[in-house]
Amino acid sequence: MSELQGQEGTSATPEPSAAESNFRRALLLSHRTREYIGEMESAAAQFCREARRNGHTPERMLRDAKRVIADVIDGQDAMIAERAVLSCIQHYYRVD
Repeated sequence: MSELQGQEGTSATPEPSAAESNFRRALLLSHRTREYIGEMESAAAQFCREARRNGHTPERMLRDAKRVIADVIDGQDAMIAERAVLSCIQHYYRVD
């Protein structure tokens, strides 16, 4: 049995990191009201900088970020999705 399989043979989903959880929460809030766009951009930056620190390629970071965005806002808010992706790209490549 693989490490990710549960007792009944189904694959277990790994727990999201704190950065991913914050990103999800901020996306949801900014989708509901534009007052949280700054918080969403900050959470996106944290999520993507963590990906870089963990050695993820830019392609993987972007794929993971888009997965989170799609899960949370499901294509309902293109402006928020575009700002989140842009923030991720900018902060992934930002020199700290």
